[in-house]
This record gives sequence, C-alpha cells and structure tokens, in this order.
Amino acid sequence: MIRLAFFFSALSLAAVMDMRTRTIPDWLVVLVALTSMLPPGQPNLLGVLAGLPLLLAGITIGGIGGGDVKLMGACGLVLGASQALTGLFLALCLLVLWHAAGNMGRKKNRKKQKEEKEQAYPLVPFLFAGMLIGIWIGG
Repeated sequence: MIRLAFFFSALSLAAVMDMRTRTIPDWLVVLVALTSMLPPGQPNLLGVLAGLPLLLAGITIGGIGGGDVKLMGACGLVLGASQALTGLFLALCLLVLWHAAGNMGRKKNRKKQKEEKEQAYPLVPFLFAGMLIGIWIGG
C-alpha cells in the first residue's frame, strides 16, 4: 500500500509537470522507478517493456515524447507489464473520449480543423487516471 501511495504521488507530480510545461523531467522518471524498490516486492524488470508501445508509436506516428516512453517504462517497473499495459490502454481510451467530447457539436472550417489537428494533449494526466482505474478494477 505504501508503494502505491508513493507511486501515485510521484505520478501525480509528473501529471502536473506535464500539464504545465509539457515536459517530464528525468529526475521525476527516476523517482517513479525508485518506488519499485519499496516494499512489498521487488522491481518487475519485464515491466520496462510496457513503454514499448509508446516508443513504437512515437517512432512511427510522432507526437509522443521520450519522457512519456521513459515514464511508462518506470510505471511498468512498479506495476508489472500486465497492469501497466492495462493502465496505458485505459489512459488512451480516456484521451480519445476527452478529445471526442471536446469536439462534439462544433462546426469547423478547414483552417480550424488543421490548427486543431496539431493540438497536443499532455499524456501523463490520462496515464495517471488510467493507472488508478486499472489498479482499482484489477486489484
């Protein structure tokens, strides 16, 4: 329980930093990774692979920063690959719903559509919510 409290505290700090500056400092990623060493248990080294989908998306599509990839890998260290990927899936679902809700009922001309396509969302607040929901429903 202490491990999760520290994990979500560090992740909430990362969410605030991502919303304000659109960056995730390396020291914050290290802080999240260090929470994996708190009792009970030990770091789940295979959980680092949870950042792989974001890495592949960042390489092929773009729009995803290296901080997001590193933070996702750190989340995998704490939660394990399975729970981290569940949290990532839920986070991306929440992000899609947020985007769809923001665009409901708007008539846009082509110029505004092009400008809004370039709009980027901070991922970490959605990641925080997705991880929290994943822990809540998955135990």
